[in-house]
Amino acid sequence: MLDPHLYLLFLTAAVLLTLAPGPDTMLVLGASLSNGARGGLLASAGIMTGLLVHIALAVVGVSALIAASPLAFDVLRWAGAAYLIWIGVPLLVRAWRERRAAPAPISARVYWQGLATNVLNPKVVVFYVAFLPQFVSPELGHTTLQLLVLGLSHWLIGLPYLGTVALASGAVAGWLRRSPGLRRVLDGVSGAVFVGLALRLVLVKRKPA
Repeated sequence: MLDPHLYLLFLTAAVLLTLAPGPDTMLVLGASLSNGARGGLLASAGIMTGLLVHIALAVVGVSALIAASPLAFDVLRWAGAAYLIWIGVPLLVRAWRERRAAPAPISARVYWQGLATNVLNPKVVVFYVAFLPQFVSPELGHTTLQLLVLGLSHWLIGLPYLGTVALASGAVAGWLRRSPGLRRVLDGVSGAVFVGLALRLVLVKRKPA
């Protein structure tokens, strides 16, 4: 079904791309800093769900249509940036104002934040459209199934990586948050991460076909 040589090359490239710090890593890091390990794990779960959505869209061809449409690309880009700013600015405000009350309990909103920011990231759409087909062998047939296997392989590589990032950064953040001053610093850092990701998304330009 898959060319073994191409699949080995794909796995190597997928591992290297996963380990290179990117928006998903930074998003989980920001969630862990502001909400602890549980928040990071919830954000990771949302991101991984979003990747499943992207895989499904790529397999049925919808991602290719989005990547080819300047309007659809820009709508996703600006919607994703606006959502990240909506998450990040309250954290910056919380860091600026001294708060003596205990932080709000973590809820499922962190999961939905991870899901929404991943689904609204047009770079993920382009990644699956441009990257996965390079490792498909049309002569072997079942190209849709090949795309699905490649997408799920990438997903399985990302799952333990993001979980590790969430647990490690969450453990450090939990220790640092015992100090009110450091808690404000962590809120500021995590807020800056979200706003920085938003600015990064705004600056993304669609490459002409």
